[in-house]
Amino acid sequence: MVDNIPFKEIVDFALGGGWGTDIPTVDSIPVAVIRGTDFSQVEKIQTEEVPRRWENAKRANKRLLKDGDLLLEISGGSSVKGQSTGRSLLITQEILDAFKEAVIPASFCRLIRVRSSVILPQYASYALQDMHRSGRAAFYENQSTGISNFQFKVFLDRECVRVPSLHEQASLVAVLRALDDKIAVNNRLASTADELCSLLLESRMKAKPSQFDLVPLSQTAKFINGRAFTKDATSSGRMVVRIAELNNGPGFSTVYNEIEVPEKYLARAGDVLFSWSGSLTVKRWFRSEAIVNQHIFKVIPNDGMPMWLVYQLVARKIKEFQAIAADKATTMGHIQRRHLDDPVDVPGVETLTELDSRIRPLWNRSLLAEQENLKLAELRDTLLPRLMSGEIRVKDAEKTVEEAT
Repeated sequence: MVDNIPFKEIVDFALGGGWGTDIPTVDSIPVAVIRGTDFSQVEKIQTEEVPRRWENAKRANKRLLKDGDLLLEISGGSSVKGQSTGRSLLITQEILDAFKEAVIPASFCRLIRVRSSVILPQYASYALQDMHRSGRAAFYENQSTGISNFQFKVFLDRECVRVPSLHEQASLVAVLRALDDKIAVNNRLASTADELCSLLLESRMKAKPSQFDLVPLSQTAKFINGRAFTKDATSSGRMVVRIAELNNGPGFSTVYNEIEVPEKYLARAGDVLFSWSGSLTVKRWFRSEAIVNQHIFKVIPNDGMPMWLVYQLVARKIKEFQAIAADKATTMGHIQRRHLDDPVDVPGVETLTELDSRIRPLWNRSLLAEQENLKLAELRDTLLPRLMSGEIRVKDAEKTVEEAT
């Protein structure tokens, strides 16, 4: 019989984050800082334009991250309780190598170092993930002046974890890691395929510009603006896609509605969605059928325009659109309809036919990888609590994972 024990009994060392100072001194060193975005991009750490701070060398030394360290989010923005804190991140050597320099956690999280003689860091990481995905993290969250705070001391005392033998822990980690590794491979595959799509279009444009015509973006597709479908939501039915869901997928505050809406407001796998307000971005939707909310365009290609092309055309304009939105003297920057009339380079008929034969398969393969990841993540999230609680045996889970991968 394996007993559950409080987290405080497996934690060897815990420390709050720190930003340091922007003013370099003789005894200071530049350190990269883990950000909140990194918690939502576990499979793809965001290392581009990593923020760096000057930190006193002596102070930074004990805050430098090591392979196997855990970061637990303890502070978040104003949001629905249970949504904005409690996420965790396992620091691996791969992450440390990606940052290339010393790393310290930011002030919104706690650094946790577990007793490796009792519990594997990877196992502890899955225990924290189970806490967050199950919603138990909400028990340790409160609101202070509109900011969500995770009560770390209460968590240490009350959150319990089942700690079997190190051998059993390693076996359990291997099962879940197989799914996470496959998800990571699919993410890289999708990312690489999308980059190739962009490079193929870009290289042809540069090599043979005469094969392209300047055409208003608005003439390549219909830009259907979503509506306020969160009103009178029923909490069941199809997901209502807001900017948050478009960027990060469904969360604790995601709205669902059984309302019937016209076809033009429905997003299906393979559709292109473009948020024109707030955080402007363009995405390929790969989830189940959903309803497009306001501030998001459903981009419907005109005849002769493949989906991958309109996605690329919007993506090539996105930085320009973001700059326009940033100049707006409002709380939420945006573009206007007239900006969709800006010209874009569109390949001629013969060139488009040739490019389509090469790019469409890449587009479809990327979409397939994203859809496969939905099933893998669902399986992982189903197995996670059952394995952590000991409800199912590792051998049974191994068989299920083998069939899925």
